[in-house]
Amino acid sequence: MKIRNLLLNTAMLFVLLTGTAVAEPKNGFGLNAGLVGHSRDCGGCAGSNTSGLSLGLDYQFALSDKLSISPFLMTSGETSSNVSGATVGHGILGAQLRYWAGDMVFGGHLAMYSEAISGGGVSLTGSGGGAGLVAGWEKPDGGLYFMGQLDSATMKYTGFEDVKFSAFRLSIGYRWK
Repeated sequence: MKIRNLLLNTAMLFVLLTGTAVAEPKNGFGLNAGLVGHSRDCGGCAGSNTSGLSLGLDYQFALSDKLSISPFLMTSGETSSNVSGATVGHGILGAQLRYWAGDMVFGGHLAMYSEAISGGGVSLTGSGGGAGLVAGWEKPDGGLYFMGQLDSATMKYTGFEDVKFSAFRLSIGYRWK
Protein backbone atom coordinates (compact mmCIF):
# COMPACT_ATOMS: atom_id res chain seq x y z
CA MET A 1 0.00 0.00 0.00
CA LYS A 2 1.55 3.31 -1.11
CA ILE A 3 0.12 5.34 1.80
CA ARG A 4 1.60 2.92 4.35
CA ASN A 5 5.05 3.14 2.72
CA LEU A 6 4.85 6.94 2.62
CA LEU A 7 3.90 7.10 6.32
CA LEU A 8 6.67 4.67 7.30
CA ASN A 9 9.31 6.53 5.27
CA THR A 10 8.18 9.88 6.71
CA ALA A 11 8.39 8.45 10.22
CA MET A 12 11.94 7.19 9.67
CA LEU A 13 13.00 10.53 8.19
CA PHE A 14 11.67 12.47 11.20
CA VAL A 15 13.38 10.06 13.61
CA LEU A 16 16.71 10.55 11.84
CA LEU A 17 16.37 14.35 11.64
CA THR A 18 15.08 15.07 15.14
CA GLY A 19 17.43 12.88 17.17
CA THR A 20 16.56 12.54 20.83
CA ALA A 21 13.33 13.52 22.50
CA VAL A 22 13.14 16.98 24.09
CA ALA A 23 11.22 15.72 27.14
CA GLU A 24 10.02 12.31 28.10
CA PRO A 25 6.39 11.39 27.47
CA LYS A 26 4.19 11.34 30.55
CA ASN A 27 1.36 9.06 31.64
CA GLY A 28 -2.09 10.37 30.78
CA PHE A 29 -5.61 9.81 29.47
CA GLY A 30 -6.40 10.89 25.89
CA LEU A 31 -9.63 11.44 23.98
CA ASN A 32 -9.78 11.98 20.18
CA ALA A 33 -12.27 12.39 17.36
CA GLY A 34 -11.86 12.54 13.59
CA LEU A 35 -12.58 11.18 10.15
CA VAL A 36 -12.22 7.58 8.98
CA GLY A 37 -12.45 5.71 5.69
CA HIS A 38 -12.44 1.93 5.14
CA SER A 39 -11.87 -0.08 1.98
CA ARG A 40 -12.73 -3.79 1.75
CA ASP A 41 -11.44 -6.44 -0.63
CA CYS A 42 -13.53 -9.62 -0.55
CA GLY A 43 -11.79 -11.70 -3.17
CA GLY A 44 -13.84 -12.00 -6.36
CA CYS A 45 -16.52 -9.48 -5.33
CA ALA A 46 -16.67 -5.74 -5.96
CA GLY A 47 -15.61 -4.86 -2.41
CA SER A 48 -16.91 -1.76 -0.66
CA ASN A 49 -15.88 1.59 0.76
CA THR A 50 -17.21 3.40 3.82
CA SER A 51 -16.52 6.76 5.44
CA GLY A 52 -17.62 8.48 8.61
CA LEU A 53 -16.66 9.73 12.05
CA SER A 54 -14.36 8.12 14.58
CA LEU A 55 -14.08 8.49 18.37
CA GLY A 56 -11.27 7.06 20.49
CA LEU A 57 -9.72 6.99 23.93
CA ASP A 58 -6.46 5.70 25.33
CA TYR A 59 -4.18 5.82 28.33
CA GLN A 60 -0.48 6.39 27.73
CA PHE A 61 2.17 4.75 29.92
CA ALA A 62 5.70 6.18 29.57
CA LEU A 63 8.28 3.40 29.28
CA SER A 64 11.32 5.68 28.85
CA ASP A 65 12.17 9.14 27.55
CA LYS A 66 11.57 7.90 23.96
CA LEU A 67 8.99 5.11 24.26
CA SER A 68 5.43 4.81 25.49
CA ILE A 69 2.67 2.23 25.23
CA SER A 70 -0.99 3.15 24.89
CA PRO A 71 -3.86 0.68 25.24
CA PHE A 72 -6.72 2.15 23.17
CA LEU A 73 -10.35 1.76 22.18
CA MET A 74 -11.79 3.31 19.01
CA THR A 75 -15.23 3.22 17.45
CA SER A 76 -16.68 4.65 14.26
CA GLY A 77 -20.00 5.14 12.55
CA GLU A 78 -19.91 5.13 8.76
CA THR A 79 -22.03 5.05 5.62
CA SER A 80 -21.38 2.82 2.63
CA SER A 81 -20.72 4.22 -0.82
CA ASN A 82 -21.56 0.82 -2.41
CA VAL A 83 -24.68 -0.38 -0.54
CA SER A 84 -27.48 2.21 -0.45
CA GLY A 85 -28.93 2.67 3.04
CA ALA A 86 -26.28 0.58 4.80
CA THR A 87 -24.59 1.81 7.98
CA VAL A 88 -21.32 0.35 9.21
CA GLY A 89 -19.88 0.37 12.72
CA HIS A 90 -16.32 -0.49 13.66
CA GLY A 91 -14.64 -1.14 16.98
CA ILE A 92 -10.93 -1.52 17.70
CA LEU A 93 -9.32 -2.68 20.94
CA GLY A 94 -5.54 -2.64 20.87
CA ALA A 95 -2.22 -1.28 22.08
CA GLN A 96 0.17 1.13 20.38
CA LEU A 97 3.92 1.25 20.96
CA ARG A 98 5.09 4.82 20.30
CA TYR A 99 8.53 6.27 19.62
CA TRP A 100 8.98 9.95 20.54
CA ALA A 101 11.20 12.23 18.45
CA GLY A 102 10.70 15.64 20.02
CA ASP A 103 7.00 16.46 19.62
CA MET A 104 6.59 13.89 16.81
CA VAL A 105 5.24 10.44 17.64
CA PHE A 106 5.63 7.33 15.45
CA GLY A 107 4.58 3.80 16.15
CA GLY A 108 2.59 0.73 15.43
CA HIS A 109 -0.16 -1.29 17.01
CA LEU A 110 -1.74 -4.70 17.24
CA ALA A 111 -5.50 -4.89 17.73
CA MET A 112 -8.74 -6.83 17.55
CA TYR A 113 -11.23 -5.35 15.09
CA SER A 114 -15.00 -5.80 14.90
CA GLU A 115 -17.46 -4.70 12.24
CA ALA A 116 -21.26 -4.56 12.02
CA ILE A 117 -23.06 -3.80 8.75
CA SER A 118 -26.82 -3.26 8.65
CA GLY A 119 -29.41 -1.82 6.30
CA GLY A 120 -29.81 -1.92 2.54
CA GLY A 121 -30.74 -5.61 2.72
CA VAL A 122 -27.50 -6.51 4.56
CA SER A 123 -26.97 -7.61 8.17
CA LEU A 124 -23.48 -8.92 9.00
CA THR A 125 -21.08 -8.93 11.92
CA GLY A 126 -17.46 -9.99 11.87
CA SER A 127 -14.23 -9.76 13.81
CA GLY A 128 -10.56 -10.39 13.35
CA GLY A 129 -7.01 -9.41 14.17
CA GLY A 130 -4.92 -6.75 12.55
CA ALA A 131 -2.20 -4.17 12.86
CA GLY A 132 -1.47 -0.60 11.97
CA LEU A 133 0.85 2.38 11.92
CA VAL A 134 0.45 5.72 13.65
CA ALA A 135 2.17 9.09 13.28
CA GLY A 136 1.34 12.38 14.89
CA TRP A 137 2.27 15.49 16.78
CA GLU A 138 1.84 15.68 20.53
CA LYS A 139 3.57 17.69 23.25
CA PRO A 140 5.21 15.27 25.71
CA ASP A 141 3.55 17.10 28.64
CA GLY A 142 0.02 16.81 27.21
CA GLY A 143 -2.61 19.02 25.63
CA LEU A 144 -3.84 19.12 22.03
CA TYR A 145 -2.55 16.46 19.60
CA PHE A 146 -2.99 15.38 15.97
CA MET A 147 -2.75 11.79 14.73
CA GLY A 148 -2.90 9.81 11.50
CA GLN A 149 -3.46 6.06 11.65
CA LEU A 150 -3.38 3.28 9.04
CA ASP A 151 -5.10 -0.02 9.82
CA SER A 152 -5.10 -3.39 8.10
CA ALA A 153 -7.13 -6.38 9.28
CA THR A 154 -8.80 -9.58 8.15
CA MET A 155 -12.43 -9.95 9.20
CA LYS A 156 -14.06 -13.35 9.62
CA TYR A 157 -17.80 -13.67 9.00
CA THR A 158 -19.90 -16.81 9.55
CA GLY A 159 -20.66 -18.42 6.19
CA PHE A 160 -18.38 -16.10 4.16
CA GLU A 161 -14.76 -16.06 3.10
CA ASP A 162 -12.36 -13.81 5.02
CA VAL A 163 -12.54 -10.12 4.10
CA LYS A 164 -9.43 -7.95 4.16
CA PHE A 165 -9.85 -4.27 4.86
CA SER A 166 -7.69 -1.22 5.27
CA ALA A 167 -8.54 2.07 6.94
CA PHE A 168 -7.12 5.55 7.32
CA ARG A 169 -7.99 7.80 10.27
CA LEU A 170 -7.21 11.46 10.89
CA SER A 171 -7.87 12.60 14.45
CA ILE A 172 -7.52 15.56 16.73
CA GLY A 173 -7.41 14.94 20.46
CA TYR A 174 -6.52 16.13 23.91
CA ARG A 175 -4.33 14.36 26.48
CA TRP A 176 -4.56 15.03 30.22
CA LYS A 177 -1.22 14.48 32.03
